This record gives sequence, C-alpha cells and structure tokens, in this order.
Amino acid sequence: MRKTIIQVCMMLLAACIFLAPVQAAAEKVLYAAGDPNELGVTTFNPIKVELSHEAMNLIYDKLIEWGADGNFYPALIASWDISDDGLTWDLGLRQGVTFHDGSPFDAEVVKWFLKEMETGPSAYMVGSIDTVEITGPYSVRMNLKYPEPNMFFNMSQPFMAVPSMAAYKKYGDTFGIKQIVGSGPYKFESWSPGNELVLVKNPDYSWGPDLVQNKGPALIDKIVYKDTKEESTRFLELKTGKVDVVFSVPTMFISKIEEDPALKIVRMPGTDLFHMIMNTQSPPLDNELVRKGIALAVNQESITKNVFAGAGKPAYTYLLDTLPASRVGKENEIRFDPKASRAAFEEAGWKTGPDGIRQDKDGNKLVLTLLAKNESSYRRSAEVIQAQLAEAGVDAKITLMDPSSIRAHYKKGEHQLAVRSYEWENADILEWFLNSKRMGYPNAAMWHDNESDYLMHKAMTRSRTQEERVANFTTYHTYLLNRYVWAPFYQPDTVFGVGSRVVLPEKRMARKFMNIGILDWDIQ
Repeated sequence: MRKTIIQVCMMLLAACIFLAPVQAAAEKVLYAAGDPNELGVTTFNPIKVELSHEAMNLIYDKLIEWGADGNFYPALIASWDISDDGLTWDLGLRQGVTFHDGSPFDAEVVKWFLKEMETGPSAYMVGSIDTVEITGPYSVRMNLKYPEPNMFFNMSQPFMAVPSMAAYKKYGDTFGIKQIVGSGPYKFESWSPGNELVLVKNPDYSWGPDLVQNKGPALIDKIVYKDTKEESTRFLELKTGKVDVVFSVPTMFISKIEEDPALKIVRMPGTDLFHMIMNTQSPPLDNELVRKGIALAVNQESITKNVFAGAGKPAYTYLLDTLPASRVGKENEIRFDPKASRAAFEEAGWKTGPDGIRQDKDGNKLVLTLLAKNESSYRRSAEVIQAQLAEAGVDAKITLMDPSSIRAHYKKGEHQLAVRSYEWENADILEWFLNSKRMGYPNAAMWHDNESDYLMHKAMTRSRTQEERVANFTTYHTYLLNRYVWAPFYQPDTVFGVGSRVVLPEKRMARKFMNIGILDWDIQ
C-alpha cells in the first residue's frame, strides 16, 4: 500500500512538471481613460461616423499611415504611382491581409469601399474620385475628376479606415454598433456606451506598417477604454493603478502626476483648438458687428494663463498655427482689443446701460446663453469668458451640459454662444464645421453665406497643387475670420498620463500616441 501511494505521488509530480511549461501566462490588460471629447460617439462605422474614437485606429487598418515625421507610409495600400497630371492613381494593395471575420482584403473591397464612402458624412474625402477600376486581384486604378493634393491625408484618417465588406453588407444598420469588423491589430469584443469599450488582440495580425518595430500580433492582450467623465476620478484611478493611460490630462493634475515617481507625463504636439462659436442665425448674433464686439472682448492670453496655466498657447485664428493656411496676416487675426470691441457694439446700436449691461434703442438688454461641456477645461473657460464679456457689457448665462448630449443640442439650433474644441490637422476642418449643408452639427455656428460657400468650394475642389490649396484655404480662412463666426482662444498641448505598468518604446514614429504605435507597447 505504501509503495502504491508513493507511486501515485510521483506520477502526480511528474504531471505537474509536464504541465507547467504550457500553462497560460497572465493576460496583459491595459486600462485607458479615453478622451472625454469622444464620449458622444454613437457608432464605430468609419463610413457613417461623425465623431471618431481612438479605438477606431486599432480595430481598422487605414489605407495610408501618417508618421510623426510628416511623411506618409504604406499601409493597406502598399505602393502608388501617380500620373504627372495627378488624375490617375495606380495603387498596389497589401497582400495577405484578412478581416476579423476571415474575409479577405483585396481590390474588390477597395473599389466597394471608395464607392460606399460617398454615402456618408465624410463623402468629401473621396469627392475628387471619378471612377475606380480593378486592374488585378491586388491593384486598383483611381481616376480623378481633378487633382487632389489632400488625398494622402484623407487616406490616413480613421474616417477612411476600411471595414470588412462582407460584414458591412451582412449586418447593415447595426454594423459599427453591435458588429464592428476591421482588419486591425485589435478586435471588437464589447461596448457599453457611457461605460466601457473592450478590445482583444487579433492573433493573426502580422502586417504592421513601417512606423512600428513589431509587425504583430500586439504584445498587449486586451484594451479596456473606460468612459470616466470626472477629471478628479480619472486622476485618482491613474494614481491608484486602476487605469494605465489617461487621455487629455487636465492642467490642474499635470504637476501632481509629474511629482509621482511611479507616473509619467507624455507630451505631444497639440492638435486641438478651443474656440467659442456664435449662432449666426440667433438675434442679435445675426449682426456681424455684435459678433465682432464679442470676439474682440475675449482675452486669449488671460485664458491661457489663468485656465490652462500656460500649458499651450493662445489661438488667434480658426486653424492650428502649424498649418500654412493659418498665416493670414496679423490684421486678420482675432485678438483681444477692448477699444475695437466697444466701437463695434456702439456702431451696432448697443449702448451701455446704467447697470453696465448693453441695451438696444428699445431697452432690450444684451443677455446671451453660453453653453459648455461640464468638464473643467470647458467650464472654467466659460467662466472666464463670462467675466470678460461682462466687462464688455454682455450678460452671458452659462449652461453646462453632458458631453454625450451636447451635439444633439446643437442640432436643434437653439444655442447662442458655446465653448467647444476640435482636433484636426488640416485646413479642411473649416469646410466640415462651416459648410451650410451641415447646419446645427457640425455647423454649430449655423453659418450660411454665399461668398463663404463659394470660397469653400474653390478651396476644396479647385486646388490643383498643394500651393494652390494653401492659397485658396488662406483666402477662405481670411474671409471667415472677418465675419467673426467664432472667437478662437487656445491651442493646448496634448498631454497623457501614463502608469508604471506601461512600457513605451524608446522611439515613436507614429503620429498619435496610442494608435498603430500600440504594437510596440507592452505591460510589465
């Protein structure tokens, strides 16, 4: 009996030794408190989406990747040859790519995708394309109506990420909500709007672009985006290790993170622009002089210093100052000028009343609503602007709204003033936000002007070279600035908080912090 027991023990020990090497390693899960500006996303369908989410860069592959060095790199498009007149693009496609549902990526998918793009809100991105011909299993020819110097930029954006054609046709209206199928390094697992989004790595991914060292699969097994709205909660969860990455760290918490040896701050060139829109169809904002008086009463330097602690720079135009079309001449910039502000109000017939609030000839006071997201950056900006407008004789009443519902409010067109921001590195953002065909949202300024539409159309469709495009957008931009549809005030740095578990690569070539570059990230 004793011998039998010993034998059994030896057998069990041998089994344990044999099994030990094949036991699964602990799952690597990265928790991210996503960008609060993305909380209102309603779909992950790149063809239908109006508000993008960071995760789209991981679920889908793009046709082209844009590097931090400003160059464009092959992605789903492996090679290109463009005719001298810019009207014929011969594209070689990457082979061996499969979507998450097992369907192949090939020329048929690209032809379908470029045509399907015409049905969505980002149709302008393919507006220059006349026809697409399949020239081989993995090659297509795009025939353009006119040269499009912005085509590479368009192809590098998540709004032109490529979904599975098979899944798109199969699921119809629920694609992008219940079924999200791309070919990227991560697969969609679940989405609870307002709570969290869960992605799991694509074990078959092996076609990462030259921007990353690791071509795939990803080293991190799962990514959980947490929709945490409250800034203090986001900071505390980073500090306590409940999240590993915090997007858009509020200015008030930057120094606290930097003081913690277990945490680090990652700064990247800013791509946001804060501004106050004016509903140009809501009296008295339908008067250009009133808008001018308001815009010139906003003190950009004061907001940058007192709200954002100097972590960024003042904005004087409607475009990032890294874009050539932002260089409009100082006389066309919108800068704090209290004397010119007062003169504009006086010319418009709004005189200062006995209580300091301006009123028209009928005694109506200049009282306006000021809408802002209920987040510290927007709330505090609104409070400072409210005080600045009060100095100019404008009584602004602040209304705070949840970020996920504010866009629906814009679409009603009932707002007057609103503090908001955008993130985009191209001059065509002016067309997106100020095209009269998109009233309410994204055209929250409710801007409709024939000359503006003409200049917009010229900039978007009649620019044959990059130089022409810059010149046309500069003219369009200048016209808008002199109509005072927005009051720009701040360009922030892009700041991320990173926890101790995250191992970042020494050199990052990806343009964004956490998109395709995630392939080179790890967790310890």
